[in-house]
Amino acid sequence: MTTRDSSIEESHRPPAQWYTCSGFQRDLLLGVVTHDRLDESPYGVALQEWLGARYPRDVVRSRVYHNLGELVEAGLLARDGSSAYRTPYRLTDASKQCLATHGQFVNALDLQALVPDTELE
Repeated sequence: MTTRDSSIEESHRPPAQWYTCSGFQRDLLLGVVTHDRLDESPYGVALQEWLGARYPRDVVRSRVYHNLGELVEAGLLARDGSSAYRTPYRLTDASKQCLATHGQFVNALDLQALVPDTELE
């Protein structure tokens, strides 16, 4: 049995907002940052297509926009512009902090050690 090193968890704890997000909302945040890194506009339909390429089932547009709205209300996303058509979203300082801290936590866990020596079938 291994002992628990709580210092890793404590030093890499995302803000409470991270834990109020659903998995789908966290994926939307990842979609926004991915589009930003690729110099692509992270608007609703583009995010729906991005998620659709990763999810095993169709991603319904209304689900995307509903969750984007909730992320805006939570202060984790902001709308750039006021157009109802192709309005891009951007990360806020709060969401950047959440993503960065969560990423540091995942890195600190050294999950690479879990990768099997042989390929999975």
